[in-house]
Amino acid sequence: MSEYLVALTIACTLVTLSYLALKIQRMHFFENYEKIASPVLTGLACILLMQQPLSLDTGAVDLRYLPVVMAGLRYGLGNALFSTLLPTIYSIVTTEDSMWMMQTLQSLIIPAVLSSGFHRSEFRTGSKPIPIRAGLKISVLLFLTQVVIYAAVHTGGHALSESYPLLFMSVVSAVSVCLLIGMSNDENAKWLNQRKLEMKASQDLLTGLPNLRSFFEIAGRTLGFRAVSIFMIDIDNFKQYNDCWGHLHGDQLLRETGRLLKNVVAEHDYVARYGGEEFILMSTETDPVKLREYAEKIRLAVAAHPFEHAETTPVTVSIGISSAADAAADLQLLIDEADRALYISKNTGKNRITLCSESPEPALLEQQNAY
Repeated sequence: MSEYLVALTIACTLVTLSYLALKIQRMHFFENYEKIASPVLTGLACILLMQQPLSLDTGAVDLRYLPVVMAGLRYGLGNALFSTLLPTIYSIVTTEDSMWMMQTLQSLIIPAVLSSGFHRSEFRTGSKPIPIRAGLKISVLLFLTQVVIYAAVHTGGHALSESYPLLFMSVVSAVSVCLLIGMSNDENAKWLNQRKLEMKASQDLLTGLPNLRSFFEIAGRTLGFRAVSIFMIDIDNFKQYNDCWGHLHGDQLLRETGRLLKNVVAEHDYVARYGGEEFILMSTETDPVKLREYAEKIRLAVAAHPFEHAETTPVTVSIGISSAADAAADLQLLIDEADRALYISKNTGKNRITLCSESPEPALLEQQNAY
């Protein structure tokens, strides 16, 4: 009976350690090195569980496979198999006979493969909770596998009657897996809610685009390792549209323009609302010819879009562009240059594009002062 109490104690310890591991996984360091850190932490947890094997009638058994099961469920086969590396090495070093091969197969490899069969990509990101029934199914499959292996290794026809200790361990592991899944789902839900709050803090409420604060963070980080271009995009005659049709229609125009820009810009570029009727775009393209083609695509898309009241109050945009000569450029300086180029577009007829590199600096300053 004492062995069974030890099993319950170990299971409770595992649940406690897993809770701490869930907290560690949400640290920024872990998120940056998840592919390595996750198998290492899982492997170490397996080794800890191997320190207290239970001497049952069926031989010495432990719960080393539980961390591997969770790794397989959440991360998939590759991560689960990688997680078995450290405990396998530990078994080779500490086991005197060749039993380490059977133990590794039965307690690590098979659980890794079985649990990975229930893995879904949404489990990794936490966007979808892991079903409790998946843990129960895995526990049943593992129990049946252990009974089959025991029956194949031990002769005498008493495999079924002698499998009750294994059944007890399977019940303990099933309860533990369900608790671990519940804890993981709860932690993921809290993490997702936190991320949603963070996104709201960095999102423009009207257009749904990132706000200027978010843009400065992303653009500043990108400019730290590569040259970029900055687009300043302004809706022409927005005040006239607002005065004519009202603020509600003006807000709808901003929302539609934001959605349109988000769909038109390149996948790796970043567009945000700058303020008022202005938008700002960071592009990884720096070639002047391609930049003009890119801006022209944006300009034509806005001009052709069927905005409400566009037949009487046409909706167009003016664009100013600046490019960094290298990755060491100052972001605020780039924005100022793009802003000055935008002023030229606004003052020379609107619905047009101006590249800062194509305009003499004195002329830019003169236009800015005249605006």
